[in-house]
Amino acid sequence: MQHQPNDKRGSLSDPEYAFPTTTAQQSLWYLDRLRPGDPAWNIAVRFRIVGPLNVSILERSLNEIVRRHEILRTAFSFVDGNPTQIVHAHGSVTLPVDDLSSLPSPAREAEEEKRTIAEAALPFDLKAGPLLRARVLRLAAQEHVLLVAMHHIVSDGWSIGIFSDELGAHYEALASSAPRKPDLALQYADYAIWQNERSKTARQEELRSYWRDKLAGLPRCEFAPDHPRPPVKTNDGYILSTVLPVPLTHALGELAHRQGCTFFALALAALKALIAQHTRQNDIYVGTLVAGRDRVELEPLIGVFINTIVLRTDLSGDPLFAALLRRVQRTLEEGIAHQDLHFQQVVEALCLKRDASRPTLYSINFIYQRDFVKPIEFAGLSMTPLPSKSPGAIYDLNFFMVQRSDGWRLSCEYNCTLYDATTVNRLIGQLRHLFQEIVDNPNRRLSEFSFPHNVGDPLPPFVPRSRAGQYSAPPGLVSTPTYR
Repeated sequence: MQHQPNDKRGSLSDPEYAFPTTTAQQSLWYLDRLRPGDPAWNIAVRFRIVGPLNVSILERSLNEIVRRHEILRTAFSFVDGNPTQIVHAHGSVTLPVDDLSSLPSPAREAEEEKRTIAEAALPFDLKAGPLLRARVLRLAAQEHVLLVAMHHIVSDGWSIGIFSDELGAHYEALASSAPRKPDLALQYADYAIWQNERSKTARQEELRSYWRDKLAGLPRCEFAPDHPRPPVKTNDGYILSTVLPVPLTHALGELAHRQGCTFFALALAALKALIAQHTRQNDIYVGTLVAGRDRVELEPLIGVFINTIVLRTDLSGDPLFAALLRRVQRTLEEGIAHQDLHFQQVVEALCLKRDASRPTLYSINFIYQRDFVKPIEFAGLSMTPLPSKSPGAIYDLNFFMVQRSDGWRLSCEYNCTLYDATTVNRLIGQLRHLFQEIVDNPNRRLSEFSFPHNVGDPLPPFVPRSRAGQYSAPPGLVSTPTYR
């Protein structure tokens, strides 16, 4: 059994409506035209489901989400010179089941890992759709893993939380023959129309002026790679993670409160100190993501609302960490106040020369979020999110802190072409060590913090994404339906 490039597990009916795309969707559309089917733009998540799962009801629940959210019945086409959302009246997804339960434990875990990575890396066809797929891995009679992937052009991190909550609610309702959830008052296409109208206001030019001034003359800011940078950027990625001790994150939160700043600003300041240590420069900038849902009506919608802002801070003068924290908090507040210009429009305003070997504008990203996806229970089942596998690296290094049920998880998704796992593991270890030193004494100058070389968790087995898309099933495994 092999994954095929066009592993399509669903269908869309005839087109019903055409709508303009949002700025985020336009950017993703053009990126896909440059590299069709690039899995780096997949959002791949997985859930462990424990209990007497009825796969038929789970599939019906998935399709109920597709019914409620037009964006999951949307494909994309080029109409009159513009990328356009094509909404279809009906859509369906099928839910195949791979039965791994007959394998002995070590082989089962290895096969689960391979299939998870391979599923995340499968491409989507934006023109054909559907841009959602799912698969179940049966590990035991009452233990399953649900793999879900959506293309970023129809989803974001917040959307995964909506998806998870609705999946449980629909399953509960279908299992008990309860009424359907009411239809949504708004759809993503309504937001697209509103955003296109808002882009014509004078406020947009004010925002362009701010970002042109703020990001003028950026120096290169990146960790030195372990390997030569290829002339054309690659996206092979992998994720390394560690769970931060609860007493440490509790102490960091208390420190942030005493300093009058957010936990996000404190973690970002620490990362910038780490970058400054390795680059030996003071002009430090990273990208970060903002939710983009500034109206309550947008909160229940699946779709891509996020935006990127670039946060640039001057670390000169060897400041006390507490002083750096105030600089970073100010930078963060300014950035959020000017977030309404989409990143693609910021890039256009800067008139930058494109470099095919690097991510656009910045190489290091930082994501901080309280987990959108929480463990839930429904119809005698428990569903728990599991750490994701990288479908591909958008940035050279993407650090992220996510609050999970077992504590704050510090992770880094990295470009495997550029960096070795040992290097990234060391960076994660140094950042964790820096967090502890900050708690011990936030009034040290940056030059007084230590960055030990021999830190980091034991490395997990490495499965390169570039080799994960093709594999054969061990004898005796059942997959329904088979890949075609």
